[in-house]
This record gives sequence, structure tokens and C-alpha cells, in this order.
Amino acid sequence: MRAFVALELPEKLRHALQRMQAGLPGRHVSEENLHLTLAFLGDVDAGRLRDLHGVLSGLKLAAPFLRVTGRDVFEGRKPMLAFAALAPDPYLVAARRAVRQAARDAGIELGRERFRPHVTLSRFGRGISARDEARLATCLGPVARIVEERAERFGLYRSQLRADGPIHELLACYAFA
Repeated sequence: MRAFVALELPEKLRHALQRMQAGLPGRHVSEENLHLTLAFLGDVDAGRLRDLHGVLSGLKLAAPFLRVTGRDVFEGRKPMLAFAALAPDPYLVAARRAVRQAARDAGIELGRERFRPHVTLSRFGRGISARDEARLATCLGPVARIVEERAERFGLYRSQLRADGPIHELLACYAFA
């Protein structure tokens, strides 16, 4: 099954992120699907996920501080999504490192990737029109301090891709120390 490990976002932060979606073109991510991915696992069999659950259950991680710094896009020929950028809190970076190591310890191979803490706000599907790209440009950049919260939990999720957007199902939840 397609799986990932992500922070569960505090309610106040989720509501603030929903407000940040205003004016963004594309298909907005629903509130229940807003998350900050610590490790994308890809397609993983149930046995490896059970092993990962065992390792994640034993982690004692400090709760990271979540502070939104702006709205941005991942550049390419055409942007595919807009996101809320978050400050790289040391506990957030440590949690990501520990979760990725837990996945490797459970026999899950992960690709190398640079960590740029973010929460996806809007997806543009196959691309974005010139008109929407111009509209998008007015929405990007730093934001005034909105909400700063500590994360309380992270979880192991299953993701089912559908034409109308992915469905994320929480398989297991873990509290920060």
C-alpha cells in the first residue's frame, strides 16, 4: 500500500492554512488532508509497515515547533503545487531524521531528498494557465506571523490516489514526548 509518515497539524494551524488557501488557483487540499510529510514511503507491504509501526512506537521525540514563514511553489517548467513553507525547527529536523532511520530499520528503502518543511495548499494538476500563474505570483512570498504551534502527534498514513484527490487514512498515531 502507498504510505507515508506525517505530522498531525494542530487545529489552529490547520484553520490558518485554510485561510492561506484563499486566492490560490488550483484544487485546494481539504482540511483533513493537510499534513507535513516526514517520510514518503511509497508502496510498502503490510509486513514492513507492521515492522515500522514497532520501531515508531519506541521513538521518544521532542515536539517540534511549527511556524509558517510564507507561501511558495516548487519550481520547474510549470509549478505543480503551492505550499505553506515552515521554518526548519531543530526538533522538526530531528523528528524527520529519526522517522527516516526508523523506515530504513524496518527494511523500507527511501530515496535521497532535501528536506524543505512544507504543507501543500493547492495542486495544479497537469499545469497552470498563464492567467492563473499571474494570479499565483501575487499570492507568493513571506507571510505575517499567523499561528505558531507545537505538534503533538505524528502518524503513519495510507494514501489512496483518486481522480478527485487523495484520501489519507491514519493507520497509527504516535505522541511526541
